[in-house]
Amino acid sequence: MPAVSPRKSLVLLLAAALLGGCADQVDPNSPEGQRQAIFTKMLNQTEPMAGMLGERLEFDGEAFAAHAARLQELASQPWEHFPEPGDSPQRNAARPEVWSDPLGFSLRISDFETSAALLARAVGETVAGRELVREPFRAVQQACKACHDDFRR
Repeated sequence: MPAVSPRKSLVLLLAAALLGGCADQVDPNSPEGQRQAIFTKMLNQTEPMAGMLGERLEFDGEAFAAHAARLQELASQPWEHFPEPGDSPQRNAARPEVWSDPLGFSLRISDFETSAALLARAVGETVAGRELVREPFRAVQQACKACHDDFRR
């Protein structure tokens, strides 16, 4: 499977965020609103890392490490905000497969959490250069994409 470039990943994430902004306003207290807030925090961590790896931003090992650590902290947070269908009147971007294929969804979550943890571990407190984190970061991107492909509208 071809690797997703950091630039392409950023463009896809930004497009998704912009399209999401065109929809009806989301109640920030709803499960969808809470998920969106956490996913936005995740994007706020991955975007600078993608920029550094794509050479749009100057590489800063300490900043990269801080973003990786924060992403790992966030990695387990959004999943509790997937209520059973019908438990929330708020429209959402989750496919029915979130609930009809709970094992598949759990596996995607596990893949993402593991890749975020491996990235944070590979980074440590600072990174000497881009090449040391390119593959672990790509694994995070691929975990995100795989889950979106299978479980997001």
